[in-house]
Amino acid sequence: MFTRWLTGNRSLSEIADDYGVSRRTLVRWFTPLWEQIHQPLALRSATYTIYILDGVYLSGRENAALICRTMTAQISWMFAQRETLASWMAFLKNLPAPDAVVVDGQKGLLAAILCLWPKTKVQRCLAHIERLARIKLTRRPKTSAGKELLVLVRQLWGVRTKRQRRRWVRAYLRWERRHGTFLKERSYGEPKTGRKRTWWYTHRNIRSVRSLIRNAMPHLFTFVRYPLVPRTTNHIEGGVNSRLKELVHRHRGLTQKRKQVLVAEHLAQKRRKKPTRNVT
Repeated sequence: MFTRWLTGNRSLSEIADDYGVSRRTLVRWFTPLWEQIHQPLALRSATYTIYILDGVYLSGRENAALICRTMTAQISWMFAQRETLASWMAFLKNLPAPDAVVVDGQKGLLAAILCLWPKTKVQRCLAHIERLARIKLTRRPKTSAGKELLVLVRQLWGVRTKRQRRRWVRAYLRWERRHGTFLKERSYGEPKTGRKRTWWYTHRNIRSVRSLIRNAMPHLFTFVRYPLVPRTTNHIEGGVNSRLKELVHRHRGLTQKRKQVLVAEHLAQKRRKKPTRNVT
């Protein structure tokens, strides 16, 4: 009953009616269950292991759940105050080294992977890159540089072969050369008494997307060389995190510890289900 209410869509009153008891009785029955939290099982190593790693915050920017999923629906997790290098190190050191990982680009996670698993191949999530680029560039950029860069970001999804990868990289490098001077333009503020005149780059959002792509480039097309590696973290984002965020919102008002019980129950349920087949 506790799991049905916590991870399902029915209210406490509806479940109480099903079993012919009062809501207050269910609350009393469930009280000791809040002290029992599911612990993740040890991941079993395979001949070719791929991890999809991601973190989700349960309360603003604190109380993070660090989640690891394999392609065969094995799931492991750990709770931390925030997504940091130290928290990811503590989580990953207890997992067997994989052949490849798919990540969203969080700095602490990337640093932990480089430190603990230097031989592991890394694939950056294309969905995260496109989403961040759209936020910075908007759907209708006003400048030619922004319009062309948005087209290039969209074309990432069309890359499947080594030849297409080379074409995309060449097109991006041409874009950088073509708009290099434009991106160096500066804007100046009003001078203040006794201080130097302040300035900033005029096209900061476009420069931000350029930095995003530059930093991701070494891990942008790992899936081309290793076809078994997925291009996105959707195995976690769509298959785990979206439902998890919905449950946390539906049970809003829970203490931090009880939110962790909710997350552990949800992940334990997902561990028993078959992996999603339509995510690449």
